[in-house]
This record gives sequence, structure tokens and C-alpha cells, in this order.
Amino acid sequence: MVSAMDSTKILFSVLFLYVCYQVAQGQMVMDCCLEVSQKEIPSRIVTGYQSQVMGQGCSIDAMVFSTRKGRNLCAPIGLAWVTNLMKHTDKLTKMCHDTNFKGKHCKKLKPKRS
Repeated sequence: MVSAMDSTKILFSVLFLYVCYQVAQGQMVMDCCLEVSQKEIPSRIVTGYQSQVMGQGCSIDAMVFSTRKGRNLCAPIGLAWVTNLMKHTDKLTKMCHDTNFKGKHCKKLKPKRS
């Protein structure tokens, strides 16, 4: 026979797991680009980028550019300006890495993770 104390523990555990699941689902959506912009992003504001892959928790493929103000801007993968912006960011990151991230252009630039 299950006591009132045991049923309370079970109910609390189920409720806790449900809340954790809902928070995880909500966080997943917040971390993903839901749409991309065709508008070109100025290279002077970009500090880094990462790719978002459909099927790995997100519903679309996108390139996510980080800005100096801490925003994430979503761009479509494969467009010429997106590829050029990625190359420019890589070149700037390498230059800043070589100078130990000193200098005006390296301020707030994100070092590439190895």
C-alpha cells in the first residue's frame, strides 16, 4: 500500500520532470534561428559565426553570425556574401590570434575554439 507521503513524492517527481522537459523545449527554440534574413550583414559588426544544422534540434539550416553588441543574426547558407563574410571573419580572427588579440580590430572578436 502506498502512503500519502510516497504519493506526494511521486507526484512531485513527475511534476519536476515535466517542468524540466518544458524548460528544455523552450530553451531549444530560443537557441535556434527560426528564419534567415537575405539582408547582407556588415563585416565591421561581426565577431564570430557558427552553423546551425537542421535536424540537430533546429528546424532550418542557417549561419549564425555574432555581433559586437552580442546579438545573433541568422543568414542563409551558401550565398556568396555569407561565404565572403565567413572568410573575412576567419582572416580577421587569424590576424588577431597572431597578435594575441591586441589592436582595435580585435576588440570583442571571439577566438576560434580548437
